[in-house]
Amino acid sequence: MKKVLIVDDNEDMLDTLEHLFRFYDFHSIRALNGKEGVDIAEKEQPDIIILDALMPVMNGFDACKILKENSKTKEIPVVFLSANYVEDEHRVMGLELGADDYILKPFNAKELIARVNSILHKKELVENLLLDNRHLIKEKSDVVREVEALQKKTAELESGQITDPLTGLYNAKFLKKRLAEEISRAKRYNQKLSLVVIDADLFHIVNEVFGEKTGDYILMRIANVILNNTRNTDIVFRLGGNRFMIILPNTDETGAYYESERIRSAVDQTQFFDQNFYELKKLSPKRKQDYQKITVSIGLAEIDLKTVKKKDPILENAEKALQQAKSSGRNQSLRYSKLKASLG
Repeated sequence: MKKVLIVDDNEDMLDTLEHLFRFYDFHSIRALNGKEGVDIAEKEQPDIIILDALMPVMNGFDACKILKENSKTKEIPVVFLSANYVEDEHRVMGLELGADDYILKPFNAKELIARVNSILHKKELVENLLLDNRHLIKEKSDVVREVEALQKKTAELESGQITDPLTGLYNAKFLKKRLAEEISRAKRYNQKLSLVVIDADLFHIVNEVFGEKTGDYILMRIANVILNNTRNTDIVFRLGGNRFMIILPNTDETGAYYESERIRSAVDQTQFFDQNFYELKKLSPKRKQDYQKITVSIGLAEIDLKTVKKKDPILENAEKALQQAKSSGRNQSLRYSKLKASLG
């Protein structure tokens, strides 16, 4: 049972949240102010913290800063839940302090639980990656060179050198190395291997209209959607900007297409902007409709393991499919084999 720490100075809100989380099989702990929340978090080590912003003794922003500076609590996800600090600058401040999400009261109960589960899923995936690396080190302890390489990889992961600081995904720097490992594994066990590259459509408009900090917030949300719609065996990267890539082990192009469509559909159905964003920019009803949702275009390709030793454009094929998906209407997934067939 997951453990949630709820920090709020309103007893009625504490009761409401405790009842809600109990209904969804969480064990709840409560605190009445930021200082008490910090102390309890260090002692109880909850899986996630729900933090009010405006409280006596110590407010939520100060509490979040202390939590993220403490080695014992810095990895615990924090979600702000505020009725007072509702401006965009407050959301940005909370996210910059290290919070994983910033939700306004009154809130939708199902959406809150969904966001909490999404954050916990992402945290679990990162923890599983660390455990996987450690297990690999044990399994290959008889091969000194591989052990040293894996130890180095684990150390890099723990120090954040191969992860994207914004989303927590693997970064582009690590892609080439991890891809080579997966190709070697696929050859060894005679398995299929596919690549998926994802690009958020017209994302420059989001940055221009709402600012880069809001753009970063949306990229975090997109990363969460991708993580929630990939399998534990899939390896997800942020290549930079608004582009992501997934390595799909033991998956042919057809399987990769179904995975891609699940991600594309999930992004398409996600409400990234709420009313506060629109009111902040005083957008007209027509302009609100223009920014109602974010979409992604996806290109995918199965790696030909027979030719991969030659000058095979491993990444280029998926990129070509992506560019065609974007140029032919966006918000779609395109297989490289279909593109290749159409070009003759």
